[in-house]
Amino acid sequence: MPHTPEPSEARRALLEKYLRGDIPQTAIATGVITQSTGGDVSTPRGRVVAIQSGGSRRPFFFLHGQWTGDAFYCYPLARALGADQPFYLLEPYRLEDLSVPPPLETIAAAHIKSMRAVQPKGPYLLGGWCNGALVAYEMARQLHAEGQAVDLLVLMDPVTLVYPTHQRIFRHAISGFGDLIRLSKDKQFDLYLRLKQGLKHGYHYLRSSHYRRSKGDRVPTAKALRVDYPTIFDWLALDYAPSSLYPGKITLFWPDSHPFRKGWRKVEKANEVDIHLLPGTHITCRTDYLHVLAEHLRTCVSEAQVAVVR
Repeated sequence: MPHTPEPSEARRALLEKYLRGDIPQTAIATGVITQSTGGDVSTPRGRVVAIQSGGSRRPFFFLHGQWTGDAFYCYPLARALGADQPFYLLEPYRLEDLSVPPPLETIAAAHIKSMRAVQPKGPYLLGGWCNGALVAYEMARQLHAEGQAVDLLVLMDPVTLVYPTHQRIFRHAISGFGDLIRLSKDKQFDLYLRLKQGLKHGYHYLRSSHYRRSKGDRVPTAKALRVDYPTIFDWLALDYAPSSLYPGKITLFWPDSHPFRKGWRKVEKANEVDIHLLPGTHITCRTDYLHVLAEHLRTCVSEAQVAVVR
């Protein structure tokens, strides 16, 4: 595995500002932030950020799932694992200037390519939160298909693997209708964004007087819709239908409020799973109760490292 030195205090401060969203994406393009290990490294849309690159253990790769730069919670997570545990972030795949988002399988493959710039072969230690967890799941599927071991796959409150039927019907009806009238894929995508946002706007407009006063009759512009990452991710996740389930062991972190768990019931029944229950909600489990999440993650990573040694 290529050796990379610990970041200097200046570089660490820059990384922290980047994760908080205090510096623009142009800072990444300079190469100051992107992890570089020589050779074919991070892809332009799937970058690696080294939080802790020193230590003798196999690295833990984490997809934090934060589109807007508020992934600062990753620092205490890394510290909780100890100074001897390398900790790398796989940044969310950049989607904002694409006419049509690629399939989730393509995004996962790009992250695997970036990860291999740091660790060329398995066994891998991999985790993700929310949308990042769903991508981590597909990465594990692809790695297994290639004969690469994944000794740890931690999915923290992952977005649903099986979306509700009405959402999938809505998504595929747009594609089916668009194909029927020979509407281009980018126009189909624009139509989905507009309809989804229109429905969301109408729902809040009817239910909330505060929303009516603050938003009025305004709806997002086409440009604004193109950076609405949750809706964009829904578009590609609703079309994600893996041909087979990942057969390896999965560690699932579920908070007290777990709206996505129903979509993972099939996986919980079919796989060997290790379930950790956390206090809080989808958000507060990594804010108010971050210390609890960090302790559970430390235990999982430590056990996986012992398994690697054996």
